[in-house]
Amino acid sequence: MEKIERPYLNLILTVSILVTLYLTSQNWKNQLVLHDVKVYDASMLTTNEVKTLADVQDGSALYGLSLAKISNSVERNPFVKQAIVVRALPYDLSITVHERNPIALLAIDSPQEQMLSVDNEGIVLPLPLGRRNNLPIIANIMERLQVGDTVTGTLMQAVKFICDADKIGPTLSANIAEVKLDEDDLIAYTTTSSLPVIIGNSSFERKLIYLQSFLEESAKNGDPSYNYIDLRFNGQIAVGMLETNSISSNDSKNEK
Repeated sequence: MEKIERPYLNLILTVSILVTLYLTSQNWKNQLVLHDVKVYDASMLTTNEVKTLADVQDGSALYGLSLAKISNSVERNPFVKQAIVVRALPYDLSITVHERNPIALLAIDSPQEQMLSVDNEGIVLPLPLGRRNNLPIIANIMERLQVGDTVTGTLMQAVKFICDADKIGPTLSANIAEVKLDEDDLIAYTTTSSLPVIIGNSSFERKLIYLQSFLEESAKNGDPSYNYIDLRFNGQIAVGMLETNSISSNDSKNEK
């Protein structure tokens, strides 16, 4: 009988051990069944809604589930930007949801007077019924939009304006009730005043700081007798007077 040399014997032993471990682990995996689906970071969607989208049944073989398929199923919801699915051993599945949060409602001029919403990247979303009723409205939208579109042009500028208002602070952001598209300009309306505020189409952060200061001053002195506020002038707040219908400003450089 031929004698097996020690190096080969060690190799055979090692391979045998590895095969045994592999078969044991496979048998252990096959015994693991799903007990629960844990959902994290969802706010627009409820836990039950995410579980319904995932469409997995308790008692399923945990390692028989396709994580990519579950992720794709959850991401089919327009409010879901990304769904990260992992096995939470020994018996659970973990789904972390990164949502698209609407920052404004879209009032689209059409025979049906369609209402949609939009996130900070300009992605058109469904109307978040019953969950976000305090969002500002972007009005006078003439183009046809559907869920999943990315807005452009003046409409995207309106989205940026609302995002910049949020950067200034929650008080000012909550004060923006409506942004109306008017050709190349934006006209805003606040919750504390019915006056139209002509914004233009650029330098929003600076103009919003001016607007915040103006609203704070108006709150101290009472409602002013103005027709409108115009922020398109560089370094100045121009106002239209109710009686004279004239613009008061110390700087004539129009910046848009």
